Amino acid sequence: MIFSEYPFLRYVIFLTLGILFYPVVAHLDSAWWLYGLGLTFTLYFILILINEKSREFQHRVSLPLLAMLQLLFLGLIVAERNDISKKSNHLVNFRAPIFAYTAQVQGQDEPKPNSVANSLKMKSILTQDGWQSVEGEVLIYHRSKESLQAGDFLLVKGSPQEIQEPAVPFEFDYRRFMRRQKISHQHFVGDNFEVIGKVKDQPIHTFFIQIRSVVMKQLESKILDPKASQVAKALLLGQKKNLEKDISDAYSTAGAMHILAVSGLHVGIIYGFFFLFVKPYRLKKSNRVIYLSLIIVLIWAYAMLTGMSPSVMRAATMFTLMALAQMKSRSPSIFNAISLSAFILLIFDPDLIYAVGFQLSYIALIGILLFQPVLVRLWMPKHAVLEYMWQISTVGIAAQLATFPISAYYFHTFPVYFILSNLVAIPGAFLIMCFGVPFMLLSKVPLISDALAWPTEKAILLVNKSVFWIQELPFSKIDEIYIPGASVFFYWLILAMLFLGLIYRKSAFYHFGAGLLFVFLLIRAYWIIEAQQRKELIVYGVQKGYAVDFWIRKDLYHSMEIEDSELTFKITPYRKTMEIEKMYPLTIVSQDSMQKIVLPADLGFIELSKGSVGFQGLANNQSYIWEGGKWQPYTQGDSLYLGVGQKTYKFVF
Repeated sequence: MIFSEYPFLRYVIFLTLGILFYPVVAHLDSAWWLYGLGLTFTLYFILILINEKSREFQHRVSLPLLAMLQLLFLGLIVAERNDISKKSNHLVNFRAPIFAYTAQVQGQDEPKPNSVANSLKMKSILTQDGWQSVEGEVLIYHRSKESLQAGDFLLVKGSPQEIQEPAVPFEFDYRRFMRRQKISHQHFVGDNFEVIGKVKDQPIHTFFIQIRSVVMKQLESKILDPKASQVAKALLLGQKKNLEKDISDAYSTAGAMHILAVSGLHVGIIYGFFFLFVKPYRLKKSNRVIYLSLIIVLIWAYAMLTGMSPSVMRAATMFTLMALAQMKSRSPSIFNAISLSAFILLIFDPDLIYAVGFQLSYIALIGILLFQPVLVRLWMPKHAVLEYMWQISTVGIAAQLATFPISAYYFHTFPVYFILSNLVAIPGAFLIMCFGVPFMLLSKVPLISDALAWPTEKAILLVNKSVFWIQELPFSKIDEIYIPGASVFFYWLILAMLFLGLIYRKSAFYHFGAGLLFVFLLIRAYWIIEAQQRKELIVYGVQKGYAVDFWIRKDLYHSMEIEDSELTFKITPYRKTMEIEKMYPLTIVSQDSMQKIVLPADLGFIELSKGSVGFQGLANNQSYIWEGGKWQPYTQGDSLYLGVGQKTYKFVF
């Protein structure tokens, strides 16, 4: 693999660096990025003219450097244009009380345990100064008997609330997650709204939402097994938000969750299906263009039908580029197609770089393309069935090699039997798609839809049975894997050095990989030494009750009275990252209406009384508050109130 042969790979790398660097310099005036882009482009253009005039290639360092800087500035610009906090008319920048607002329904209702969720695109708000136009999206929860439809125009009473940042370190950052989907507020509206009209400004989007709704109803009516119906909606339409927990747990444990996310596998099956009957290179140019254009339209129609997830957009864009190249009878480089698809998607939505689906989709595909050809050569079975199984197994191993660190970082688990599950899941997904896609197209045709629904359901039931069986195998999943972000990049760098050493057979790559491993072990040793010196008190920000942890090295002393959900989603993630060795209860002494929680090592006590906690009894310490996603110095008071809106505090002794 020669790096210079893949220009779009270079382009997307430097564009991505610009996007990732934006949060560091977001406080600066964005005009600097425009000036920088303009200046570097002008200099680049002048040097190109000089080369043209002299008819020789000069400035071999300056030209690539200027091109790199242009892409960095472009990344900064697209990230800034996508930043909702920089839009003066955005809802997130309004601080005045809101009494009512008008908004347009964006999607389908999603049933929740106690309400129904949907998203609204804001149009105007009513404040004390009257009606004002506004931008932004709001996630609402309503209890209306009538379902909301995409395009409904609503008048909503009340004020949306900004989604709050996490109160505890390592808690899932729901605020950041939703902001990257352009949603900054939420509102429990109940039935305090009315539909006052219908808007048809997104006819294509609305059309596919309606088609999706029709197909989902047909799946529910024709596929009678509840679990099979849920898997059908996830696998064929990408609608997995309402998957039952036992189904998602089984597929996750077995390592087959990827077939429930519409991705390159699904789009590739559709793309390859047309090539079974007609080979484009055998057609005349005019017929080839028409045929491949039809395939492109169908691919994007399927992408819109499934909700345009990052993985399906990657696949649709990549196959579109390959089809465009085939119109000219060219065989495009797969790495250029992948890189260009990422480049295009990031230009339109730079926040995709932070989407887990986007990251896993590209990393898994790159891993398969790089490692699978190497792995498959390690063993060449003579039997056709064994060869097929080995081919599928190496695809799974290659994908896991590439995605393991990022999967562990986000999901903290590893599916032990992923090779076994892929032997069932990949052929099973192909079989389900073969019957399921025609069923979606012909779901309204009485006899034919029934004939297609039966094998679709049976194939899903077979896959489900296999996946649940794999889940029940001993040691099917390794849990509680917590790795820091730095470890992810060290893993990839070391893996890259091993791969390059294997391909080019040069010991320098192995030496560099060993050096990286040594540096990582030094950093790891520093973390261990730092943990051995730990003496800190954590008072967690919880909604009800209290939670207090005291750490001496890796030993945890704790006391809490909180709901199970807060323990699971707030306290446990932080504790896991601290690598607990032993756990002990803190000593509590009751005095009248007050409780004293005594800290070990003679470091004092804290007092709990009537919804507050007092710190007068603590030994000398440095105090911090968790705010803005990091620990910040905090001037310790005598006490603080517990409950809604409470932050997390740390006291270091």
